[in-house]
Amino acid sequence: MSISALISMCESRVLIERSGKHELLMEDVVRVEVDGEDIKLMGVLGETRHVKGSIKEINLLKNTILII
Repeated sequence: MSISALISMCESRVLIERSGKHELLMEDVVRVEVDGEDIKLMGVLGETRHVKGSIKEINLLKNTILII
């Protein structure tokens, strides 16, 4: 397995649930920090995004994180 394949396997898409639908919030997320209702998402290139909510589901097979 190549290094690029290993790196891409660790990245996740973060979705947020709004009105019963899942919307893409951020792609290529490699780190998530939770402090109460504040969730800090960090991307593979160092970009960050803060969102209020709670994590409902982490799916390691689909590489997704669902926030409500």
